[in-house]
Order: sequence, then C-alpha cells, then structure tokens
Amino acid sequence: MGSGWSIPPTAFADLIDDEVGKRVRVIAMALLNEVVLRSPVGNPALWKNPPPPGYVGGSFRGSHIVSIGSPVYTITNTIDPGGADTVNRGMAALSGLEPYTVVYIQTNLPYAERIELGHSTQAPGGVYELAFVGVSEAYK
Repeated sequence: MGSGWSIPPTAFADLIDDEVGKRVRVIAMALLNEVVLRSPVGNPALWKNPPPPGYVGGSFRGSHIVSIGSPVYTITNTIDPGGADTVNRGMAALSGLEPYTVVYIQTNLPYAERIELGHSTQAPGGVYELAFVGVSEAYK
C-alpha cells in the first residue's frame, strides 16, 4: 500500500494556477496581435472624401487597450501605424496577470463599430470578431 502523496496537493494546485496564467497570457497576446494586424490604417487614396488637414493614419491601430479585471473606457489618441507600440503596451498590461482574471481587449473610438461592421475596405469583415474566431480555432 502507498504511503500517501509524493507531492502535496497544494503544490499541484499552484502548478495548475501557473499554467492557467501562462495560457491566458499567450491567448490574450495572440488575440491582441490579430486585432492589431487586422486593424485598418487610414489610406486617404481609398476614401470618398479628402482627409482632414494634417491627417496621419494609424489612430485605430493605436487605439486598442488591454486591461485586466475590468474594461477601460478612455479613448486613446495614440497613432501607431505599425502596431508595435500597441502590442508592447498590451504585453506590459499582461505582465501582472493573475490566473482566472478576465482580460479585456477593446477600443473606444467612436468609429470602431463602423469598422467592425465592415465599413472599411481594408477590413470588410471587421476586426475583433475575425480575430476572436481565428485565435479560438488556433487554441481549441
């Protein structure tokens, strides 16, 4: 007959918590990367109307916010046409992630819903929904 646990069950629980935290971080970063890559960057050559004076594309791509535990309702004015700064901000936000915590990835720009509904020729299928479907399939 066995003499009991070779490893205390609490150690196993801690291991599971660590793995859950890592998995959530990996999936959240994959989702953020997809959202950023799918985000259109304003191209005035494709527009029906001319851009406002001084327009620079990349506001939507720079607007994505990662938060932990609760959503953030601020509107960012970050211009990030390449997306690297947005991804780096997301990684920093996820650095203190605790297991079993809800992660929010969002944008609060007033025109974001129109982009999600396909009003951009660069993202005719939207951004967030397609990113979610792709990442969900990859991490089944």
